[in-house]
Amino acid sequence: MAAAEKTTAGGPAVPAGTPAAACPIALTICEIGVEKTFAKGTLIVRQGDLPDNFYVIRQGRVKIFRLSPEGIRTDLTELGAGSYFGELAIVTGQPRTASVEAAEDTVLTEISREEFDRLLDDNPPLARQIIKQLSEWLVGADKRLEQETVHQVKVREVSWFDFILIGGLSIVFALIFNFYNDNQIPLIQGWGRAETIKEITLQEALAKYQAGELIVIDARKDSFFQQKHIKGAENFQVVFFDLMVPMFQFRLEQRQATPETPILIYGGTLSRRFDLDLAHALKDLGYENVMVLAGDYTAWEKAFPVEEKPAKPPMPMEFGLVGLLEWIPVSIFVLILIPPVRRSPYLAIFCRVLLGVIFIQFALSKIMRPAVFALNVVEYQMMPAWGVNLWALILPWGELVAGLFLILGIRTRTAAIFIGGMNVIFMVGLVNAILNQYPINCGCVGEVGEPVNWWKVLKNAGMLLMAVQIYFYDRLFVLDRGGFIWRERKI
Repeated sequence: MAAAEKTTAGGPAVPAGTPAAACPIALTICEIGVEKTFAKGTLIVRQGDLPDNFYVIRQGRVKIFRLSPEGIRTDLTELGAGSYFGELAIVTGQPRTASVEAAEDTVLTEISREEFDRLLDDNPPLARQIIKQLSEWLVGADKRLEQETVHQVKVREVSWFDFILIGGLSIVFALIFNFYNDNQIPLIQGWGRAETIKEITLQEALAKYQAGELIVIDARKDSFFQQKHIKGAENFQVVFFDLMVPMFQFRLEQRQATPETPILIYGGTLSRRFDLDLAHALKDLGYENVMVLAGDYTAWEKAFPVEEKPAKPPMPMEFGLVGLLEWIPVSIFVLILIPPVRRSPYLAIFCRVLLGVIFIQFALSKIMRPAVFALNVVEYQMMPAWGVNLWALILPWGELVAGLFLILGIRTRTAAIFIGGMNVIFMVGLVNAILNQYPINCGCVGEVGEPVNWWKVLKNAGMLLMAVQIYFYDRLFVLDRGGFIWRERKI
């Protein structure tokens, strides 16, 4: 320090001209160092540099901060007049652990390593003061490490808020998009419609059928009709009614149907009252004596004479790249057998990207045509009728949000649970369809898909395992406060 100034380390600067005897002898810095001035924003010490000097602040303020390898800045503290810095690197001989910049115009006393060593030798109280300061910093660093560890653990924990976030976004987006979609569907099929269709008991319908007094019409899709139907029944697929009205009218005329002719419509299921939908459509055309079966939807199979054929799987409809990507999860069964690979965070990144791409692709086609997807849901005959349209609207947005979260590294464990849960539900639906021999496509991408089979179950089981791997071992490339960060989360 310049001879005209004396400073008490860790305390206020001593005014120039103060006699040496007036300084506390143990903590006095006299007649050493060089005075230097730094403008605001000037970098005084750079993190990683070799330590050559110790600094005492005479006037102004400085900021001490660290930069991570990814460029994230962490501000540690600010020091004002009378404080000092640089002693840690001098004492340990290690490179600077932080950078220091002037927060305003600042005057410092720069003390060389040799002067600093001599200062400590001559002033044991000063050495104790520095040791005390270093100890306080170590305690503070331990507390900050504990807080960061707790924060990281909480990041990896799954909270109810995470589920509400993904579920809430899915519901909000679904309702808003459906409102403005030209292909919008009602939230509940037939909600608010007054029921005017007559119901007839199974025994009454069978008696009229045996007496030849009514026309029987099957309202289901052709694949179900071909598999099993009441003998002599017509097949008017209600899903194509608007397109096929002239053909349906012609076939009724061939059966000599009049507005008063009794017409029995069947084909309702747990998931969709196709019979009621067709009955209303025919009634609108002037056929007043339409009726549906009361009670059990499937009772006709045991009471009426039926015509049936072995179930034939529908023609597969390829859906491009995503269809090929679906085979990749099958390989996960092999990788899971290798412990180092099974626990690899890099495998988790691969699983995240792959599942994200697959589910986003699945979602986009369904979002644009919710009515088509609703019919796919109906074909599995597992969802109550009131929930079909809600499911068809919300599920694709859940796939989209969860897929995006996986790719972007946002709430990845919760997103993996969502994806895994959807796979479990779909696998249950597939197994149910296979055991009941439903002649349907999977409906993964709207009207496009492949027949339900055990290979499809295996693919989804692979995707489920990928979601489990993400849940346990994902800890790379996350969306942090500083942006997209490639870092390993070690807890």
